[in-house]
Amino acid sequence: MPFVTLYLRKGSDDAALERSMREITLAGANTLENTLERMIRVSVYEAEPERVYCGGVPTQQLQPTVLFRIGPGRSAEAKASFMEQIAEILSRNLDCRKEDVRGYVMDNEEGHHFCIGGKHKDFTKKVK
Repeated sequence: MPFVTLYLRKGSDDAALERSMREITLAGANTLENTLERMIRVSVYEAEPERVYCGGVPTQQLQPTVLFRIGPGRSAEAKASFMEQIAEILSRNLDCRKEDVRGYVMDNEEGHHFCIGGKHKDFTKKVK
């Protein structure tokens, strides 16, 4: 069963959050194999604005973080497409840049992945 947890700054528009949750659920049902709408769980956790930091400095910028936990039976392409759609949905509904959306995919089959703006980042490359 796919679980999507959104971590956001407190004070986001409730209607936009609800719309985002609905769209994420539909995107998951349409994208992930062997998944029905009723199987997808979307949760929202909001942080107090004075507790939001970027690089150790307080920030006013909204930077949503997504934790996506999923079990076996879905292709890597479907999971990548779903994370791309989540970044697009949050960008559109919460008025933030797509590049500011951070995602963590926790997968029982393939390990864990980190995404920025819905794109998987490969940390195995050697830095020159």
